[in-house]
Amino acid sequence: MARPDPQLLLTWTVVARMGSINAAADTLGLTQPAVSNQLRRLQEWLGEPLYRRHGRGVTPTALGKRLLRIASQIEGALTDAEALRTDVQGLMQGSLLLAASQTNAEFLLLRAMAVFQKRYPMITVRLQSGNSEEARRRIDVADLAFVEDAVLPESVPGLKGKTLIETDIRILLSADHPLAQRPEDEPVALSELAGVSVVWREPGSGTRDRVEVAFRQAGLEPEIRYEFSAGAAVREAVRCGLGVGFVSALSAMPPDLCTRPVVPRIVQSLSVIYQGPLSRPGEAFLVVLEDMMRAGIYATPRSVGP
Repeated sequence: MARPDPQLLLTWTVVARMGSINAAADTLGLTQPAVSNQLRRLQEWLGEPLYRRHGRGVTPTALGKRLLRIASQIEGALTDAEALRTDVQGLMQGSLLLAASQTNAEFLLLRAMAVFQKRYPMITVRLQSGNSEEARRRIDVADLAFVEDAVLPESVPGLKGKTLIETDIRILLSADHPLAQRPEDEPVALSELAGVSVVWREPGSGTRDRVEVAFRQAGLEPEIRYEFSAGAAVREAVRCGLGVGFVSALSAMPPDLCTRPVVPRIVQSLSVIYQGPLSRPGEAFLVVLEDMMRAGIYATPRSVGP
């Protein structure tokens, strides 16, 4: 055999330490002939004697002692692996990679991550934030991907998805915009935006996808004049007067920005997709998040502003 059977090396560690084949057999739960056969196979592989007999016992040769040191390292590595398995099953160690759209990252995940970290402080959590399309593309490496709308990529088999919550998309306005002067609960019709400059998120944004669909269903062709790859940049552009934008109803607004509902209503679902079976940290994180959903804790506490 090119490599020794690791079990032969483990058997040798017991025999060498106990100095007795019979005692080693009792410890291992094997018969004495079975242990002797393993030692014979190991010696044949090595090509030299591992031990000398004396009375009822055995004494390792110099080569046998050297092999004992090597075999002990294998034994230690297996013990470490067993300890790691115990820790992982008890969620004492491990890692969790989340991919998320900016809306999900901002309004759902940060508080959930804080709760999760308190429960499982030894789990390393990483969050990669982009738009929904980027989050979907990371599903082959991420434990969980959080997107707007549970659209499953056809290129990745075995995906599962579920909607966590549904929320409205609202129009984002500077406080001095004419549309902001109407009552807070008075909606803005999409038809009123004909000819109005709109500040957009980049292609692949779930919010943008939903708004573009709503525009086209209303018989309007959206004008793409300003386009930004971050929600904070959209808010700043609206603040500076470049146009109006669209944001989740979960968004907190500073005093110089505001939102109004839209008609027809634009509904956005915040969803999770994943490849089964989930890792144990992934399962535990979903439990934390779904508990928060049931408790009605949606938005992340944060400073008001861009």
